[in-house]
Amino acid sequence: MIKNKIRKLLNLSIFLSFFSALSFSASAFPNKPVELICSTKAGSGAAAWCEMMATEMSKEGRLGVPVTVLYKPGGSNHEGAVYTDSKKSDGHTILHINGSHTGYFNLPHFTKKFEDFQMVAKVERHLYAIAVRCDDSEIKSWADLVKIEKASPGTLSMGSNKPGSIHHRQHILINNDQGINMRFVPYQGTGGVVKDVVGSHLRVGFAQPGKWNKHIEAGVVCPIALLNETRLDHPLWKDVPTIGEVGAKYSIPHQFQGFMVKKGTPNDVMDKIAAAAKAVIDSDAYKAYTKKQPHVLPIFEDDRKSITDNFSRNLKDARKFMKDNGII
Repeated sequence: MIKNKIRKLLNLSIFLSFFSALSFSASAFPNKPVELICSTKAGSGAAAWCEMMATEMSKEGRLGVPVTVLYKPGGSNHEGAVYTDSKKSDGHTILHINGSHTGYFNLPHFTKKFEDFQMVAKVERHLYAIAVRCDDSEIKSWADLVKIEKASPGTLSMGSNKPGSIHHRQHILINNDQGINMRFVPYQGTGGVVKDVVGSHLRVGFAQPGKWNKHIEAGVVCPIALLNETRLDHPLWKDVPTIGEVGAKYSIPHQFQGFMVKKGTPNDVMDKIAAAAKAVIDSDAYKAYTKKQPHVLPIFEDDRKSITDNFSRNLKDARKFMKDNGII
């Protein structure tokens, strides 16, 4: 008799939990402020994106509640993944992710895996470029950089983003492709890279064109290669050659910005987050943002199966590359 009562209570508990999970839907979301966990350091190129998206997504007709940006780039973005996983699967904590996460999720210290989250949308692509100070007496072109490195391997150091990032992987691809051994200097974000090149603390830097622009206009920084298949249609960049034009033949891994949420978040909640992001992409505010950020290319995708499958393939490819090149 007691066993039957316990069994009935357990069944009732399971039913109520299931009913509760079903009852939370987009109609109840959002019912409080939303946190956007930005996987970068304040001041970086991606930070500007996080701030703009948070401001615009919070507007009436989109999410309609305050969206607060929290910067958690620690541990090659593991901090942000751990924090998001510690919250409820209700959409009120959104994890900013980028293409570099296909490498980060393979790092040995990552206790959180891609399978712990769900893709919501890919929003935009970011381009990058390599630049030096204009008063560098030896490096005036990409050919000069390669000549110095081949004459004395390891002479030059290039700053970019964290270990395991797309920036790090592209650094290795450049070295392998060009037969050089330029040293890798990791930063928490590209803002620090630009600052150190301008301050003469770093000779070669890897950052978004938009982060270099004001220093190019001031005559302090000179770009020597754009890491893209085609040139950038911008007055400051139209004469800057692509990495392919200077002789590189590797396939360029491109950075993207997007969103994930904790696994178990209802589909209709993810639909509402994606719709809010799409509304931003179609807005005048976003057009103004991209005008100031020439490295940004809108590529909005919210077919969750397609972007999840693509991310999974890139995750496997990144793991092999990282093992082959001693990153892991």
